[in-house]
Amino acid sequence: MAHKAFLAQVPADWRERMVERSDGPGLWHLAGHLGLILGLGALIAAGVPGWWALLPVQGVLVIFLFTLEHEATHRTPFRTIWLNDWVGRLCGLLLVLPFDWFRAFHMAHHRWTNLPGRDPELDGPKPGARGAWLWHVSGLPYWIAALRLMVALVRGQVADAFVAEGAKARVVAEARGMAVV
Repeated sequence: MAHKAFLAQVPADWRERMVERSDGPGLWHLAGHLGLILGLGALIAAGVPGWWALLPVQGVLVIFLFTLEHEATHRTPFRTIWLNDWVGRLCGLLLVLPFDWFRAFHMAHHRWTNLPGRDPELDGPKPGARGAWLWHVSGLPYWIAALRLMVALVRGQVADAFVAEGAKARVVAEARGMAVV
């Protein structure tokens, strides 16, 4: 069944409740998620028996903050606009992915989806061979790229065409603030 047909069968009052935005439930979910990250981090740092087996779980918990940063770029997780922006910034800080830069990147992706040379998500190579795939899923290429981006932005170098001229100073200031933290 296609998603449009499925949604057409959902009663209107249910659809309204599913898309209703509020701050409270999202903040509780965020608190629980951050609590899991901190709790698991404490167990890993304490060196509990089998701590190494917790590392992949911790990695999943941390990288899932990306979904929240993504949704915050659309301002959908919370009713309050400033809360979306600040939670997005917190996620960006933890992921070393400046929120204002990511918002510009992501909006360019939406504007130019799947258009080579325009959609910034198409710029990087996709892993083809098994070794390249393993390298990709190790997470190391992400962290290397994130650090390179941060260094460039902290130095005031915003070379990305999708960042509007008027937003460049804000993007640089955010990256510098993140670097201080």
